[in-house]
Amino acid sequence: MNGKFFMTLLLLFVPLGEARKSFLSFRNTGKAVTLLFMEPEETIVVKSSYTGNYSYIIVQLEDPKMLQVVNVTKTPSDATDFTINLVTGEEGETNLTIQLWDSEGRQEKLLKEIKNVKVKVQKPRQDSPFQASWLIDRNILLLLLPMILLNKCAFGCKIELQVFHTVWKRPLPIILGIVTQFFLMPFCGFLLSQILALPLVQAFGFIMTCTCPGGGGGYLFALLLEGDVTLAILMTCISTSLALIMMPINSYIYSRLLGLSGTFHVPVSKIVSTLLFILLPVSVGIVIKYKVPEKAKFLERIIRPLSFSLMFAGIYLTFRMGFVFLKTVNLEVLLLGLLVPALGLLFGYSFAKVCMLSLPVCKTVAIESGMLNSLLALAIIQLSFSQSRADLASVAPFTVALCSACEMLLILLIYKTKKRFILTAEIKRQKIPQV
Repeated sequence: MNGKFFMTLLLLFVPLGEARKSFLSFRNTGKAVTLLFMEPEETIVVKSSYTGNYSYIIVQLEDPKMLQVVNVTKTPSDATDFTINLVTGEEGETNLTIQLWDSEGRQEKLLKEIKNVKVKVQKPRQDSPFQASWLIDRNILLLLLPMILLNKCAFGCKIELQVFHTVWKRPLPIILGIVTQFFLMPFCGFLLSQILALPLVQAFGFIMTCTCPGGGGGYLFALLLEGDVTLAILMTCISTSLALIMMPINSYIYSRLLGLSGTFHVPVSKIVSTLLFILLPVSVGIVIKYKVPEKAKFLERIIRPLSFSLMFAGIYLTFRMGFVFLKTVNLEVLLLGLLVPALGLLFGYSFAKVCMLSLPVCKTVAIESGMLNSLLALAIIQLSFSQSRADLASVAPFTVALCSACEMLLILLIYKTKKRFILTAEIKRQKIPQV
C-alpha cells in the first residue's frame, strides 16, 4: 500500500495518448460486443476473411440521432477489410448491425453479418475525473514519503538472509506467484470481462490490472498475517522485474483478442522506479541489521505502528483519488473489482497448499498473488488512450485497488478476531481446575 504513494506522485504528470480505432471481425459473429464512443468522430475497422473483389458492407443503425455513418471504405492494404467512419450525436445506448454482401455475377448475396453490436455514446465532460488526482494535497504526500522510506528500511531489518538461500534451492513459491500473476490472472480478467460484456477499453483496463506485479503492501500484510516477510519482499521485487517483459507481452496479446489496435505504452521508467523504491531502503535496512544491530531492534519495534498509519493513509488517499471514478461504477465493474483480488488470493493459496508448502509461505503466495500494483495499469491506460477513453478504463485499477484494500482489511480483522478468540479460550481452559 505504501509503495503506491510514490507512484501517485509520478502519475500526476502522466502525458496522454491519442484515440484508437475499434475493431470488429466477421470471424466472431456470435460474440457479444460492446463499443464505447466518446469522441465526435469514431472509426470502426471490420475484418473479414472473404476474398471476393465485389464485396461491400451495409451498416444498419437503430437510432440515427446517436450515430450516423459518414462513409464506408475498403482498406487499401487489404481488400477484405472495411473502415466505417461515424459521427456521434446524442448520448445513450443503441445497436447497429453490419452486413457483408457480395454482388459478383449481378446477384447480390448476403455472406455474413454481425448483429446487434451494442454501442454506448457518452460525451466527454469538461472536467476529467483523472484531474481529481490533482485534488490530493502534495504536502501530505511529501510528509509521508520519509515515513514510507523509514518503513521500508525497517522491513529490511527483518529480512533473514537464510531465506534467500532456501528460496534459491526451492524456488517453487516464486514460480507459483509468477504463473498466477502473469498467466492465470490476466486470462481470468479477460474471461470475466467478456462474460460481463464490458466496453472494450474498460475490459482492457481490468486485464492490465490483472497482469500487474505484486504491490508494495504485500509484505505489510504478510507481517500482520504472520506470513513470510522476506519471501514477500523477494516475490515483489522479482515480479516487478518480470513486469518489464510480461506486461508488454500481455498488453499485446489481449489488446488483439479484444480488437483494440495501436501502440500500448508500458511505463518502463515507473516500473524501474517502483523496483528501486523497494530495493534501496530495504537494502539499507539489511546493512543496518548486520552493522548496527541495536538500531535495527529499534526499527523493528516501530514497524507495526508505522505500517498501520501508512496503510490507513494510503486507503484514504486512494479513496480520495478514486471517488470521482467510483460514482460512475456500475454493478458489473464493482463485481469484477471484488473478484480480481479474491481470485488472486484463492489461486495463490490453493496452489501453494496443493504443493504442500508451509502455512506462512501459503499466506505469502496468496497475498502476493491477490494484492496487485494497480497504479502501473493506470499508467499504461493514461499513456495509451485518449483522455475520454482513459477515464473509462481507469475505473478498473481504482476499483481493484479499493476492493483489494477492503478485502485485505476484512481478512486481517477476521484473522485477529479468531486469534484472540482462540487465545481467550485457551486461557479459560487453563484456569479450569483439573479433576
